[in-house]
Formats: sequence, C-alpha cells, structure tokens
Amino acid sequence: MSKLNAKSNKKNVLRTIFMNILIIIFIIMCYFYLSEAIGSISYYYIVETEFSIIFGGTLFLFTFFSILAGPIQSFISGFLAEMLYQFVFYRFIYFEWCIIIGIYGLICGIYKYKPLKYYDSMKVYYTFLTLVIASFISALLIIIFQTATMNSGSIVFEEIFINFGFKFILQALISTIFLVLLCVVLYDRLLSSKERYLYYLLLTHHPISASDHTFYFQFGRTKVYVCSRCSGVIIGGIIAMFFTHVIELYYGTMINAEIALLVIIFFPIPGLIDWGTQRLLLRKSTTESRLFTGFIIGVALHFLTFTYQYYFITIILITLYFGILFLLMYLGHRKEMKRLSQKMDQLSSEELSEI
Repeated sequence: MSKLNAKSNKKNVLRTIFMNILIIIFIIMCYFYLSEAIGSISYYYIVETEFSIIFGGTLFLFTFFSILAGPIQSFISGFLAEMLYQFVFYRFIYFEWCIIIGIYGLICGIYKYKPLKYYDSMKVYYTFLTLVIASFISALLIIIFQTATMNSGSIVFEEIFINFGFKFILQALISTIFLVLLCVVLYDRLLSSKERYLYYLLLTHHPISASDHTFYFQFGRTKVYVCSRCSGVIIGGIIAMFFTHVIELYYGTMINAEIALLVIIFFPIPGLIDWGTQRLLLRKSTTESRLFTGFIIGVALHFLTFTYQYYFITIILITLYFGILFLLMYLGHRKEMKRLSQKMDQLSSEELSEI
C-alpha cells in the first residue's frame, strides 16, 4: 500500500511540475502573440511616452491569467514574456519593465483563483482590492524607475507622474480592475458550478478501462481528458511553432532546411520505440514517456514545413515511418490474438478438467 501511495505521490508531483511549466509557456506565448499585434504592456510607456487613454489588451489578458495561475507562475511568465518581446522588437532589454510586469503578475496572483471561490461575495471584493493594490504598486514602481533614469526636477517629475504613473492607473482601471473581475467570476460560475468529467473517445482514443493512457486538463471543476501522446504532439507542435516564429522575427530568416531534416529524421524514433514496444506487449509505457515522445513528434511535424528543399527525401521518410507504424500495428495485433487464443484454450482445459 505504501508503494502505491509513493507511486501516486510521485505522479502527482510530476504532473504539478509539468502543468506549471506548461502554464508558464502558455502565458508567455499568449503575451507575445498579443503584444506582437497590439503592443506589450511596456509599449505604451517606452515607445508612446505621451499621456493617452488606452485599453490595454495585453494587460487585461496577463492580469486574467495571473489570477488563474498564481504568483510564482505569473512573475516568471510576465518577466520572461516581456523580456522576450523586448529582445525581438526593441532589440534592447529594459530590465526595469521586466521586473515591474513580473511584480504586477505576482501581486495579482497572490489571491489565486480556486473553484467556487466567487460564490462568496466577499472574495469578489478581495480580488477587486488585490487588483487595485497591484495597479497602484506597479504605478509607483514605474514612477520610481522613470525618475531614477531621468534628470530630477519638479516639471520632469510632474510629467513622469502624469505620463507614466497616472497613465498606468487609468489604463488598469479601464482594462483590468472591473473587466478582469467580471471575467473570473464568469469563469468560476461556468466551469465550477458542478464537477464535470469530459471523457470522449474522440479526444482520448481509449476506453475508460484504459484511462491510464490519458491526461486531463482542469478548468475550474471541469476535467477534460485527452490522449497523452496526442496531447504531447499538439503541445510540441504549438511550442515549436512559437519558438521558430520568434527566431524568424529576430533573425529575419527561415529555419535552415538541413537542421529541419535532421529533426524529422531523429525526433520520431523515440516515439516509435515507446509506442512500438508497448504495442508488441514487451512493456507498458508511462504517461510521462507518452507526453515526452509525443512532444518531440509534434516538434518534428512542425519542422516538416521547413524541408521543402528536400521534398523527395521527406516523402521517403514519411513513407518509411508510416510503414514501420503499420507493421508494428499488425505484429502487435497478431501477438494480442495469440495471447487471447492461449487464454481461451487454458480456460477450456480448466472447464474440461472440472467436468
């Protein structure tokens, strides 16, 4: 019993680590893509320094995710996302803004969302208060950092206060304090009103008896089950797409076709081994191995788009890997039928001996 508990605890720890990393990467990606379209949080203070009334779409999204994710995840993702955006588009790192956005996310995430939390009206008020405090502390930090980097003087300070500090508070008021609060309350009401387990063969590819082959994402009290390896493939493809996009933006060039070819040659092999040895009943793969091998297969699938120079070789590789896949399926099916036949023969022998 203690071994089962230890194994269960280990799986829970691994799941927690994996999900936190995934949440951080997801927030970074959303922040970057939205910032690319409408500007990051810092854009309206580094590029457009004049006072203006603006709706901060990136600020809204980051605030919403910070409440859902928690303080540590929000600090890391805010800091790294802003740094990545600055690195690609400003070609210079303003560390003070990375720190400001990281701290803003940390404060918003301190009063982290929990299922059924907003059925209590006082907790709605506490979240409102957290957002107000986060906005004022961030505005104060902005004023301090801007004052430190500019010449002192009453006129300069007044300009900093209006064009930076007051501007941020006004932006937060328009973009987050009420709107984000409304969104988290709706999120809680829609996804936490009752406990749901969404288990569909279309998403899992496995019956409930083989649920150990699945992985779930939780939204409020709603759990959505998906195939572990397919989840890894999708996650790997999306993350690979994001990082190749960042590289292309920064260097202004496509990914090298030779590197892409090497990726699609070697990355699918661990997945074929993991799935193949399980299909041949030689071993039982784990959720971790399925996610990992699925992830690198997803990366390889994305890199297919960069191998146009080696079109013929790519077609041969795809044909070869699918041929191996179908062969393993056939051999695995034969082995399963053989074992089933042996079991049936054994049961028949036992019934005859009893007679």
